[in-house]
Amino acid sequence: MQLEVTTPVEKRAPQQERSRATRRRLLESTAAALEELGYARTTTTEVCKRAGVSQGALFKHFATKADLIAGTTRHVFAGLIADYRLGFASIDGRGDDVRAALALLWETFQGARLAVVFELYTAARTDEALRAALLPVMTEHRENLYAEAGALFPEAAARNPNFRTALDAIVMALQGAALARLAMGNVAVEEPMLAYLERQARTELEETP
Repeated sequence: MQLEVTTPVEKRAPQQERSRATRRRLLESTAAALEELGYARTTTTEVCKRAGVSQGALFKHFATKADLIAGTTRHVFAGLIADYRLGFASIDGRGDDVRAALALLWETFQGARLAVVFELYTAARTDEALRAALLPVMTEHRENLYAEAGALFPEAAARNPNFRTALDAIVMALQGAALARLAMGNVAVEEPMLAYLERQARTELEETP
């Protein structure tokens, strides 16, 4: 009778996959808790209950609550970019790319998960640990946005020295409008604002500077 021999690599693979699965559950559970309860009421105890893991398991993956929140923010950003990429691909080549890109971006800014991110930005104003943990995530996300925009509009990214500045202006304008929408509901300036941003975007993405 021949016995099967399990190598250390074979033993590690399922363990690593279980670890990745646990991490994913923690990130998704944290994002859901933040969305439903807000930052102040999202505790590590609540996250563990939702994820079905112990506090010890959580802290094996994230040393502090601030690290957990930062990891969740990175996870949320990655999901938003992936969703945007898929959404744009479904309309690519069917019309006006600038208008479609802007409309899809505005739709993304109105989502519940970005509202969570806005709340974290506000909380970080007085929470030094959270601010320190979020800063590299925000910097990384900004670079990822530049990369995604460059992939959508490669000619403009290559020839226009103001490409990144234009993208920053568009993103910050939409972020401000999204925050106003959260505070005041459906703001009346929405359509004129989008039309104005579209004109500015065309200047940077379609015309030769």
